[in-house]
Amino acid sequence: MTSLRRIRIARSLAAGLAAIVLAVPSAQASQRLEPGSGEAPVPVETTVIDDGFDWGSAAIGAGGAVLVLLLSAAGLTALTGRHDRVGVTR
Repeated sequence: MTSLRRIRIARSLAAGLAAIVLAVPSAQASQRLEPGSGEAPVPVETTVIDDGFDWGSAAIGAGGAVLVLLLSAAGLTALTGRHDRVGVTR
């Protein structure tokens, strides 16, 4: 595989990952406003109970990271392929 092709693949993967990273927070940050109400939203009082480290959330985050790495490795493997050279010795 030529170095130019590797650079293009790396740039494509980087652009795809950057798009995912930028899209996820904006999708979760939507705010619902009632059109035409003209009134400011009423603040809601909440009580936060801190139970310490959340292992379930940590497992979900780690699983997502592993999934991204596996998909990237599979895509890279599929793009590079296997090239056997007949008669070439090193």
